[in-house]
Amino acid sequence: MNAPVPSQRPLLVIFHCGAFFLVYAVFMMSIGRRDVEQMAVEYSAQLGDDYIRNMLILLSGCFIGYIGLWNMRRWGLILLSVGAVGLLGYAATVGHVSLPFFLPLVAALTTAPLWPMMKR
Repeated sequence: MNAPVPSQRPLLVIFHCGAFFLVYAVFMMSIGRRDVEQMAVEYSAQLGDDYIRNMLILLSGCFIGYIGLWNMRRWGLILLSVGAVGLLGYAATVGHVSLPFFLPLVAALTTAPLWPMMKR
């Protein structure tokens, strides 16, 4: 009888992907809520008119990077790093930096030593 093959995915990758997928799901579910849209309208002078659209684009780019990281692909780590820099840069220009903005950067930095284990 064949023994089950152990997972080649480190626990660190599982943790980072799970945390980001949770944040991404909460953001996606909150887009259509009236109170969130009202907040964006009220703070549009500070956040900009296209805050929700820009955040959706940047978080979706990071989401694709996390999918690559989940599949242990090198391009996922590169895309995650680029997305993290873009997300933090946008947050700094808007003046609204919070903990979820740092998740992709922390994931990219802590999983960078796994580069030799990743597939091309």
